[in-house]
Amino acid sequence: MLKETYYNQFKGWGTEVPKEAHKVNIMRSRGSFLAPSWELLRDWQAERISWEEYEKRFRNEMLSSVEAMAIMKDLKMLSKDIDVYLICSCYNKENHCHRFILIDMINQL
Repeated sequence: MLKETYYNQFKGWGTEVPKEAHKVNIMRSRGSFLAPSWELLRDWQAERISWEEYEKRFRNEMLSSVEAMAIMKDLKMLSKDIDVYLICSCYNKENHCHRFILIDMINQL
């Protein structure tokens, strides 16, 4: 099953991620193909765009990336057998993080 968490929880300051789960870092700072571009991330952080615009642009970035699409397909297959956690550093009460968009995209593959 696909699941998500943010870095502080993963480090043990919240809900523990089971050791047997597959953990996927989706942070731009760590070079993930499943992270938003720096340009998109900066636009969102500077509040130049709405969440709706962020989501639209992020989905387009993922759909146009051969690497991201391959990884998402692999994660969908893997998540049928074990829990797969998408981990980012974002924490937002409104679920404004690309990990939620990715879970939706992967489930729709």
